[in-house]
Amino acid sequence: MTLRSKTAICFANRHKTSTKKGGLCYRKVMVIIMSKQRLCVLLALSFSLSVFPSCQSAESTETTAADVTSTETTADTLERSGVPAGVDLGGETISIWYTTGGGLNYTDIAGEQTGDVMDDAVYNLNLAVQERLNCTIEFYDSGADQRYCDVEVSNLLLADDTTYDLYYVTQWNSGNLVVQGLYLNVADKDCFSFDKPWWDYDYMREMTIGEDKIYALVGDYALDRTRYLTCCYYNKQLYEDFYRDPDGLYQVVADGEWTFDRLAEISAEVYSDLNGDDKLDRDDRIGATLCWNDEIMSFMYSSDVRITERDKDDVPYLVMNNEHTMDVIQALYTLAKSSVGIYFGNESEDIEVQKNTRKFTEGTSMFMFGQLATADLLREMTDDYGIIPNPKFDAEQSDYHSTTYEAMRFMAVPYNCQKADAACMLLEELAFEGYNSILPVYYETVLKNKYVRDDVSAQMIDLIRENLTTDFAIIYGVGCGSLCYAHRDMIRNGKADFASEYASKEAAAKAGLDELIEHFSAIE
Repeated sequence: MTLRSKTAICFANRHKTSTKKGGLCYRKVMVIIMSKQRLCVLLALSFSLSVFPSCQSAESTETTAADVTSTETTADTLERSGVPAGVDLGGETISIWYTTGGGLNYTDIAGEQTGDVMDDAVYNLNLAVQERLNCTIEFYDSGADQRYCDVEVSNLLLADDTTYDLYYVTQWNSGNLVVQGLYLNVADKDCFSFDKPWWDYDYMREMTIGEDKIYALVGDYALDRTRYLTCCYYNKQLYEDFYRDPDGLYQVVADGEWTFDRLAEISAEVYSDLNGDDKLDRDDRIGATLCWNDEIMSFMYSSDVRITERDKDDVPYLVMNNEHTMDVIQALYTLAKSSVGIYFGNESEDIEVQKNTRKFTEGTSMFMFGQLATADLLREMTDDYGIIPNPKFDAEQSDYHSTTYEAMRFMAVPYNCQKADAACMLLEELAFEGYNSILPVYYETVLKNKYVRDDVSAQMIDLIRENLTTDFAIIYGVGCGSLCYAHRDMIRNGKADFASEYASKEAAAKAGLDELIEHFSAIE
């Protein structure tokens, strides 16, 4: 569909349907032609037709916060979870260890009746699932700092503590507990419907080795999988000042032209040396800040760079040392170190987030990179902003990709769980209901209505959620010789020669990967 600057299309009535991989997409009805430059809704139709071809025709009414008082209607009108109808857990108590500690503004999976739309929705969902399965969920917020989650959990499980039936832990440090044999393989639990959209099966497969093994559960029983998806925010007022159309960047995305080069071009055009010191710094008007860690990491793996692939037996092997990887790293180095209007942020991550948020909200930065959860920090922003995916490496790349912040939490059943079947049925039901009841509240009421300020940003969120990517060697970073961090550390240290860097790390990466493969082969 070709953009017409004086034509726009407005939509009413959005009916939610599900896609295979867990993204939400929308059928549009009641199309109305209007005037002016409202291309946002034109692009919404474009995306619904071209980006989400797998949308089904089945319709259900849109869920709001007021609807989430019981999930019985959801279960009766949509496809059911993998838990057999009529299951009664006989009043069983299932205990869940988790943490909201570490300063990352985690959502609380226990929920609470506070009047806040999400707190109430989570509370009501938990209540409904407990009633349906005739069980009690006992939530234990450990208060543990997410940075030491693995230590806290391993101390309990190595002591053969059976207090908790499920653990909700951080990916970047607690994934490695799998190879210590501390999580139960749940691939053979019949109650799980891993082919359904409330589970991210592809992501879970990337976290393990072996077709018949699943240890880490990533799904919609909680919001982390969505909240920590990487994305880009752009200042629509600044974009209008320079390009006359505040929504014009959406067309750039739709055309597949939102790339590293376009980011550099816009940043150079926006840049102004506001403090007159003849150097690029945070006191200037800039295009963006690229943080030494988050942005460099997410840009790399959103650019079709793979560290590992799988052989016919599902065993990973290294593939990173190739021309494409070198091209992406060189382009990233140029973006970060020698692009006009792009500032390289080299301070600690929490300081970078604070400074980047302040620059963006005060209107002196065109772009800010972060996660969907970053919208929580923009409540007081005066200028309108849009949400788009992170840029592609180049226009030849077929898809935009998102990554997830490494502190995303996932569920695991401990190896010594005394109630494994009941815990798994509970988790399946929570994921099913989370997808059908909690996710729409966050998606529609919080993200798309409370924070997102136009219809096309909502479509962009669909695109971002649908295209999550990761790699075995990212999840087990240190265990794979820290190869996933090589480009980040190179750029931070002013280097761009990946060939020599890879040569220095290859032996350790192969040894680490071989050891992980051996561990996965040994555990049941």
